[in-house]
Amino acid sequence: MNLYGLEFHHFGLAVKSPEAAFRYLDDLGYRAGSACYDPLQKVNLAMRHHERMPAVEVIWPGAEPSPIDRLLERSDSMIYHLCYTSEDVERSVAALEQAGLEVLPLGAAQPALLFDGMAVSFYSITGVGIIEIIAGVPG
Repeated sequence: MNLYGLEFHHFGLAVKSPEAAFRYLDDLGYRAGSACYDPLQKVNLAMRHHERMPAVEVIWPGAEPSPIDRLLERSDSMIYHLCYTSEDVERSVAALEQAGLEVLPLGAAQPALLFDGMAVSFYSITGVGIIEIIAGVPG
C-alpha cells in the first residue's frame, strides 16, 4: 500500500465521439469491458482492458449537458482524470490533505452504474489534476 491508501484503477479518456478511441484501443490489443449510459453523470461510459497496459475508461457526452462538455470545447479528446480505488475514501482524502495537498471535492459521492453501483467521488488536487476514487474494489 502507499501513504494515501489508493490503488490505480484506470485513466479517464473524454472524447466527443468514441469510434476512433475504440478503434485505436482495439488495435493496441484492448478488449471491451462494461459499458453504459450513466444518468447521474449524464455521460456514456465504456471500459477497455489490456493484460499488460493500464485500463482506460472512454467517456463521451449523452443527449443532455454533462460535466465533460466544457473540457471537450478545448479538444475533441483528452485524458482528464486518474482513477483509484480506496478501502476508506475519507482516510485517503485526509492523508492527501495531511501531505499538504489541496484537495477540492467536485461533488458528492454517487453510485456508479459502470462499477456495480459502487460509490465514486471526484476531486481536484491542485498541481495534480482531477482524480476519481472508487469506494472499494469493483468486481
